[in-house]
Amino acid sequence: METKKTILTDLDVISGSTSTIFTGLNDDLINLPVDPIVNGYAFWIWLDLPSWFQDDPDLKYFKDWTEKNMMAFQGVGATELTTATHQTGFAGHEFDVVTGVQRGNNEFTITHKEFSQGIMRKLYQKWENYVRDPRTGIAIYPKLFGVEYGARNHTGQGMYIVVRPDVTNTAMNIVEYACFYSNVFPTNIPLDSLYNFSIGQQESPTIDITYKGFAEMGPDVEAYAQTILRDKIIKNSENSGNLAFIDGMNSDPDTTALFKSGTISDIYNS
Repeated sequence: METKKTILTDLDVISGSTSTIFTGLNDDLINLPVDPIVNGYAFWIWLDLPSWFQDDPDLKYFKDWTEKNMMAFQGVGATELTTATHQTGFAGHEFDVVTGVQRGNNEFTITHKEFSQGIMRKLYQKWENYVRDPRTGIAIYPKLFGVEYGARNHTGQGMYIVVRPDVTNTAMNIVEYACFYSNVFPTNIPLDSLYNFSIGQQESPTIDITYKGFAEMGPDVEAYAQTILRDKIIKNSENSGNLAFIDGMNSDPDTTALFKSGTISDIYNS
């Protein structure tokens, strides 16, 4: 049975007797068509949220505020083979056999910048309080918005995407890692980090929201992430959109011109 190639780089680039990669930095290593990974470029995007968010005057903006105000994402864990130990011989020598696998990654935390008047806190409180009213323990969103009660109607789906530094180069495969989460919902509102008091301490805290979800990873998820990145996150000439944070300031054409001619061009292309 033929297996599917999931590593796009030709892995034979360092094979053979002509490769001198172990001798240090030389022409062979400089010309190697692979690069060390650089992290620090990532997105979180909601692919689906409860339908009744659009009927709430605040929650209809939940997607934008949580996607564009992501300060950090924590929760990418490890996959681990589980094992069982057996003994053999009079001396009781031990050996291990594989019994299963643990994927992890089902809990994650997103950090947001918080603002005066508790914008982020109140958005998350609305989601949680509609699912369970803190005074009565009753789910109130079904009656308020005319939908059936069920996880499918109060959880979301999202994707965490890590990309290369050439973030807008969506014509190329720039996805380093992607994880798709289904059955996603927040589990905490960290009031303590926002509103506790100690004399002489004035800070501008962030808000850390812990989520539960079911994680899916693999080459198919990363291929889908490339599509999501191109069609839903990065809008440019490749998909008949634009980069609002660049084009909106009319700086993109000017920047491009600087790299094509003049002193900056000489430095950049030297």
